Order: sequence, then C-alpha cells, then structure tokens
Amino acid sequence: MSQLAAARLGFSALVLAAVTAAAAVLGVRLGLMPYADGYRLMIPAVALGLVALAFALFWTVRALQRNDGTGRRLGLTALTGALLLLYPPLSSSVKRLTAPPLYDVTTNTASPPRFVALLKERGPDANPPDYDGERLIPYKGEMHTVTYVLHDHHSELLKPRAGFAPGRDPFAVFFWRDFEAVKKTGWRIVDFNPEEGRIEATTASFWFGRVSDIVVQVRRSGRGARTDIRSQSRHDRVDEGFNAANVARFLGILARR
Repeated sequence: MSQLAAARLGFSALVLAAVTAAAAVLGVRLGLMPYADGYRLMIPAVALGLVALAFALFWTVRALQRNDGTGRRLGLTALTGALLLLYPPLSSSVKRLTAPPLYDVTTNTASPPRFVALLKERGPDANPPDYDGERLIPYKGEMHTVTYVLHDHHSELLKPRAGFAPGRDPFAVFFWRDFEAVKKTGWRIVDFNPEEGRIEATTASFWFGRVSDIVVQVRRSGRGARTDIRSQSRHDRVDEGFNAANVARFLGILARR
C-alpha cells in the first residue's frame, strides 16, 4: 500500500466514524433514539475510528522512514482526529468495566435524601426513586449489597459533613452554604426549600445528555447540622462513575468554602 493511499483511507474512515458518532449522539440528544441504541451505534463508530488510526499510523511510519511528507494533511488529520474521536468512548468503556455498577450514590446510606419536586419530572420509565441499599450487584468477583459497595469503594464520600455555627442557627447556615455550593456546580436547580433544608437539581452527561437527579439535604444533628447529598441516574443503571463524580464535585466545593 502506498503512503498516499494510507492517508486517504485513514481520512475516509475518520469521516465515516465521525458521521456515525454524530448520528448516535444527536439521535439520543434529540430524543430520536434511546440511549441503549445510541450506545450500540457507537460500536461501529469506534471500529471505524480504530481503522482510521491504523491507516494513520501506517502513514506515519512510512513518512518517517522515507522522510517524505506525501499525504501529510490527510495523514495528520486522520491521526489526530482518530485519537480525539476514540478517547471519549474508550475511556467510558474502561470506566464501565472497572467502576462498580452503581447508579444511585449517597453520602448517607442509613437515611438517604429523598426526591420530592423531581418526582414530577422523572416519568414512569425512570429508575425507582427510593434508595435500594440491599440490592445485590457484582463487585470484586462476588455479589454484594449496594450499601456495602458504596462503603467499600467510595468510603471517602461517606464521611459525615456535620458541624456547628456558634451564635447562629447551624441549620440555616448549612443550607445557604450548600445552596451556594450547588450554584457553583452549574447544575440546574429545580427546587429548594429552606424550611425543609432540601435542594434538588439535575445535571446531564456531556455527550449523550444522560440525566442525573440530585438532592442535597440539611438535617439538624444534635446542636449542629449535617449535610447529605444523593445523585441518581434517571434512566440508566450503569453510570460509569458519573454519580459518584457528582457527589465528589459538590463535596469538593464545600471543602474549599
């Protein structure tokens, strides 16, 4: 195969991969297909991306061996484009294989925050709104409860966030502190109730717009107050660590305040 032919084939495969990936993402985003179909459509997109990368690498080796820039524009475009296209789906696949199959993450497994206002948005096909800590899932080659996996895999998220506010009402102090933290995340705030200490919000994944519902709950704890947060995928049962990342992001903002 000639150097120029490799560059042309790599570029052609990249274009087909990009069109297929765009169809998958836009199809899900526009509600034309469910996420499961969009995910399946990404399989040929990734395969074409790998073909583009293979031809681009062939072109790169030939160009370096011969010190010849024939097909440089097509070859470099195929190489760079294939790497950019492949990174999101392949990194997601790695997370899917390595992260435990959690889709409901909370900092308080004994008394998790409950959805109230968001129940009106979730629809009949959404995941059950109640936290099911006793559900068994595969983890480290065995079946364990969701609560056990959370405590073992995400123990850093389950440390109590409680404290006092000398001279002030800790419940109110915690609520408005948490409200400002939620605003900094960029999540869409759906409802907040200072009297109940509840803040509800949503966020969506970058590519496919997979929605997660989030509730932050402030409770009185002795003479102080405690903050808990819960993030649950609205529809999917494999979130590739997205909900745990939501919780960690909120807690990270709190830690800096």
